[in-house]
Amino acid sequence: MLHFNRHFGSRALKQLQRSSSVAAPCLVRAFAAQPTAWNTKIVCTIGPASSDEDTLEKLILAGMDVCRLNFSHGKYDVHQETFDKIRRLGQKYGHQIGILCDIQGPKIRTGKMTEAFEVKKGDAIRVTPDEVMGTPELIQISYETLVQDLDAGDIIFINDGTVKLEVVGKDVAKKELLCEVKTAGKISDNKGCNMPSGRLSVNVVTEKDAHDLEYIAKHMDPEFVAASFVGSGDDVRKVRAELSKAGNDKIKIIAKLERPVALENLEEIVEESDSIMIARGDLGVEIDAWDVPAWQKKAIFLANKNSKPVIVATQMLESMIDNARPTRAEASDVFNAVVDGADAVMLSGETSVGKYPVTAVRTMDEIVRVAQDHVPKHDPEQFHSGKDAIAEDVCKAVHSFAERFKNSMKTGKVIILTTSGFAARQLAKYRPSLPMLAFSEELRTVRELALCWGVKAHYLPIDENSNNVEDRAISAIKEARELGFLSIDTDERVAVLMPATHGSAAYWCSVFDLEKLRL
Repeated sequence: MLHFNRHFGSRALKQLQRSSSVAAPCLVRAFAAQPTAWNTKIVCTIGPASSDEDTLEKLILAGMDVCRLNFSHGKYDVHQETFDKIRRLGQKYGHQIGILCDIQGPKIRTGKMTEAFEVKKGDAIRVTPDEVMGTPELIQISYETLVQDLDAGDIIFINDGTVKLEVVGKDVAKKELLCEVKTAGKISDNKGCNMPSGRLSVNVVTEKDAHDLEYIAKHMDPEFVAASFVGSGDDVRKVRAELSKAGNDKIKIIAKLERPVALENLEEIVEESDSIMIARGDLGVEIDAWDVPAWQKKAIFLANKNSKPVIVATQMLESMIDNARPTRAEASDVFNAVVDGADAVMLSGETSVGKYPVTAVRTMDEIVRVAQDHVPKHDPEQFHSGKDAIAEDVCKAVHSFAERFKNSMKTGKVIILTTSGFAARQLAKYRPSLPMLAFSEELRTVRELALCWGVKAHYLPIDENSNNVEDRAISAIKEARELGFLSIDTDERVAVLMPATHGSAAYWCSVFDLEKLRL
């Protein structure tokens, strides 16, 4: 029997893969049914470097929990083919791999240029939303209300902040902004532009996004959709309405924090969304780079407090796009995101277009392995949402049980039976010291929990012969033993948590002595 524990990770898996034992392939599949053995999950962006089935499988075995499909690039047929491969592999590995479709949002870019050119500090340059061939004197930025929304003193960043322009005036009749170059650099076709002003009247769901959301809702049905450039709770509701209009109310929405206005409205965005992503690329251009770490910590805490999974993303192991080893700063960045309380850390170009996609995941897996032993304890009182939910009170009690067990040098595990995943997310926010296994009769819930800190999720249909909650608990304990999650030789107690027969109106929790249970 394969015995699960939180320290059974990538190195042990390598030994299994090298083994000549007949049972080894089954053990590898059982272990990889929840790919990473660590508490913090790994999200990987899939692209040309990783979309073939062989590489996808290697990513799963290396520790990938959630696949990200970036709808800023690629055609529907390519995304659909990749989606179908992931679903097939997910079935092979116990339905444990979640899928996240990331829509582009209102991306503002430069227009076409006669040729790329350099601008120097102090140069004067005019900017218009109208279509023109760009020159060192006049360029297009594809944002219709550019002249109305920006005023003197506002800043325009081009190409991830490489070029910085300051608005010094405007000619409304000609639809032009008069700008001065503050930071020199190169301007060329279709480069992303950032405008930190909170007055932008951008439409979060663009025409392209609406088409993408319709396709995603009707033909894919992933676990998650990531909404780009949201600025308020209302923006999240607009994305949800588009999915609903396409006939899909089940997809969870991840709000990406990329603009200063999103930070101003952080609490309502967290409240309205199902999860958040700290997308530090655009955010680090629109606010000072040295302010990003503090906002990262604040956003993680708020998401934790509200039981909303939180992803830290962008440039985590950026140098591994070209190199087989990360920089020390990158390793520290991943480590600190884990210690801050992130549910997941994300790879972008490292796995989508990089030279070493599998190595990047293995490297992140190893960093997470070390970092998780340094995560500070969560004080339940600090993370109480204030919503007076029964589940929170019960989960705080389970957390206390776990702490007492750890302090008394005893061993144990926690099993959660959940239909929607709500109870598992409630308990995970307290970061209990005992490993957690969630069982659900809903495959969607199992895949959604691939993004939740510390939860190993498995599909388990409801046993029709279990007539009460205690019978269901005993059945779950038996299943956990079969999976290797529990062992009478090493585990003394197991706590089982589930909704009672009255659903969310009551929760049932009990602690079992495994030796006395005699299963």
